[in-house]
Amino acid sequence: MLHTQEVRMTEEAGQTEEWELFYHHFLIGRSAYIRLIFEELGIPYKDMIKSKEDIMKYFYSKDKLAGFPVLFPPVIRKGDFQLGQTSVICKYLGEKYGLVPDNEQDKWRADMINTELHDYLAQGRLAFHGINPTVSYFTQVEETKPYIERFAAERIPKYLSYFESVLKYNNGGKGFLFGDKLTYVDLTLFWVLKATEASYPDAWKSADCCPLLKLFRDRIDRRPNIAAYLNSDRFVPLENNSMM
Repeated sequence: MLHTQEVRMTEEAGQTEEWELFYHHFLIGRSAYIRLIFEELGIPYKDMIKSKEDIMKYFYSKDKLAGFPVLFPPVIRKGDFQLGQTSVICKYLGEKYGLVPDNEQDKWRADMINTELHDYLAQGRLAFHGINPTVSYFTQVEETKPYIERFAAERIPKYLSYFESVLKYNNGGKGFLFGDKLTYVDLTLFWVLKATEASYPDAWKSADCCPLLKLFRDRIDRRPNIAAYLNSDRFVPLENNSMM
């Protein structure tokens, strides 16, 4: 894995622009997974959306983002290269900056776990939007309760048990998911666990299937750059609904 100084030297030797990040200014949502990579490695990035007007300008107007088409935020851009889809962005940044396993088999396994994590995230979010997935949770609070309860009872234990087994497979679950170094999938797992705890606190508290995951969450929480970010004014707290 590249250290912070090496990342900066790599950036200086190549393109000089900062990464630009396009996401809703008022919530962390799916941008969290991208930000964690930037913050862990000390990679400079700039938030491009500061208002609802910016969202309309970049994604819904006739003057929306030029270049290769992207549908929804988050999007990263540097120069004439832009990329959407959180899971793809994280994989791309992981490959670019060395946050990937050291062997080919584990790289494919990492891709699999990354996909599983985002499947879980999508299902957890949808439970809060059971009536209409495109409008606010707060317009369907009562109607969506059965969906939330079912996800908490049936899906959370299944997924957490699986992720626990994946973590345990490597070194008894005492370190990272793959080998002896941090990968982009470790950061994704970390934030999925934080989102589970925030959005489904009772299910998380009562989950006895994942003691290793809870210790893992605490270890990543204490990494210096991650801890500094979570305690900075750059961090937008979770809203405790929608896994966002």
